[in-house]
Amino acid sequence: MKSKNWKIRDVILAALVGVVFGAVYFASGQPYNLFISILTPIATFLTGHSLASSLSTSLVAAQVTTAATVGLFMMAGPIAALIIKKPGAAFLSNLIASAVEMVIGSSWGITTLLWGIEQGAGIEIGFASVRYRRPMAGLWLSTITGSIVSFAYHYFERSYYKFDVNYVLILFVIWFLSIFVFAGLINLLIFSLLKRTKLVQ
Repeated sequence: MKSKNWKIRDVILAALVGVVFGAVYFASGQPYNLFISILTPIATFLTGHSLASSLSTSLVAAQVTTAATVGLFMMAGPIAALIIKKPGAAFLSNLIASAVEMVIGSSWGITTLLWGIEQGAGIEIGFASVRYRRPMAGLWLSTITGSIVSFAYHYFERSYYKFDVNYVLILFVIWFLSIFVFAGLINLLIFSLLKRTKLVQ
């Protein structure tokens, strides 16, 4: 059985994953307004119905955009956990990625780091629940735990409890699908490619 004790190599790998994805996070955050424009038709549909009729189209568009892209900002943790396979890998790498994004110049400032903490914790819970012994099971569990923890944080931070419950459920479904696709499926593809090239075990 692979030792769960961290080595210098593991720390370097976690940091490397964090730095790479920190740059990806920063680059992805720049066209945020473009994403909002693309998703405005969905926002218009929602505000045209009782689900979100009391909210402005711009607010709904921003919330839908956040839900649809959140998974992209949670990719560092799962891929680090799959590669390093040691407790804390998911949390550490996602935290480093958020710190790098903030330092580079994220428009969300210190909030970026707070998001990194709660998102990393959510992902970490998934892998920790199987004690990092079954990475694939941990990956899919992490999409669930990551969705629950990160959405719960936003639920209170952004006062989602003030909105229609059906609208909030729609946001959560979009939220989960984003994490499932980006942090789950795409990370699995990346990991499979890395294994095929024998860069990781």
